[in-house]
Amino acid sequence: MSNVTPAFAEEAVIGGLLLDNMRFHDVAPLVSVDHFTSPQRARVFGLIRDRVLAGEPADSVTIGEASPDDFDFAVHLASNVPGSSAVVAYAEIVRENWRRREAVQVGLELVSAARAGETDAVDVAAGRLLALNATVTACEYTGKQALQQAWREVDRNFANGGRLPGIPTGLTALDEILGGWHDSDLTIIGGRPAMGKTAFLGGLIEAAADAGKRPGVISAEQPAVQLALRRLSLVSSVAASRLRNGQLEDEDWTRLQSGMASAVARDMWIYDRSAVTLDELVGIARKWKHAHDIGILFIDYAQRISVPRADRITEVSQVARGMKNLARDLQIPVIALAQVVKTVDQRIGDKRPNAGDLANSDELTREADQILMLYRDEVYNRESPDRGMAEVLIEKNRHGPTGFKKVRFLDETMRFCDVGGDKW
Repeated sequence: MSNVTPAFAEEAVIGGLLLDNMRFHDVAPLVSVDHFTSPQRARVFGLIRDRVLAGEPADSVTIGEASPDDFDFAVHLASNVPGSSAVVAYAEIVRENWRRREAVQVGLELVSAARAGETDAVDVAAGRLLALNATVTACEYTGKQALQQAWREVDRNFANGGRLPGIPTGLTALDEILGGWHDSDLTIIGGRPAMGKTAFLGGLIEAAADAGKRPGVISAEQPAVQLALRRLSLVSSVAASRLRNGQLEDEDWTRLQSGMASAVARDMWIYDRSAVTLDELVGIARKWKHAHDIGILFIDYAQRISVPRADRITEVSQVARGMKNLARDLQIPVIALAQVVKTVDQRIGDKRPNAGDLANSDELTREADQILMLYRDEVYNRESPDRGMAEVLIEKNRHGPTGFKKVRFLDETMRFCDVGGDKW
């Protein structure tokens, strides 16, 4: 069908659906209203879609009743198309033609943006092009097919010899309850300021890199050099304060050189723009997946990601859905830090945060597969018997139990570790 024109393919899809409404369910995953090149064809396709989804017949008569101006066009298509048997093949042509048009449009916009000096234009364009290149995968299964997939998953886990099924967190206590980070999952990690969220994330990043999973890091909170200084302190066990003030001794340099060598050997990508938009985040992540095959994405932090022209509640909701969709589309875990409302500090007695304390929390809570909260009692109580300790509160876990785990916090190197341990 290489000589089929875009107009003929679009009319063949519409005409085939008018002849056999049930073929719409085969076409729907491939084609939408936006894929048609003329307003009339898009309009008639939309009318067919609406009637089929409402359980009503869609033929030239009913289309004519809904839109009299389109009656003659619907009659023509129903009478002059090859039939309904090849409607899926024509739908694939329509989709491919749309992809090509969109690619041209992205190219034109890239040229315009580059001339205007927009520095992120290439990354945004790369993300959009990768999205166009995504293949349509099967989303519909019988119960038997789903069970067969589940059986193969159990078999793989058994063959794995009981080893951790997901990407390690670096904390044995946490891995025991979560099983590591899992592909397609969105995990939200919340906490009040001074609880060590960024330090905690740094340890998770290092553990993933050490496991060879190639992390990608979107940092809207700190520049790359600050993240790297934290990382250098973590891997070398040299106090972060000494790195900042330059008061280093000979043994520090030895440990720094060793830590630097091990860190440099691990692949990692960082994007540190402060005003990151959701589209930008998605574009960067898709580019990293395509170019570097990243295995996990970390975001610092969710409420710093913006959606232009959206109010605050809508913005956080769209970001939450966008992060979850990204995890599913790229088949990687997405781990995002999140703010906790300051009213937690005003509570009498227990100041441990919960899932409902996430700022603008409703959509974040719904979309997340796991919600973790960090709590260090010494932040509120200098005489706390738990000085040097932290609690990881598992508020939501779609794969297992909730609860909490205690871990150590080494303030000098901003490192979290297992109780009784001193490293990741």
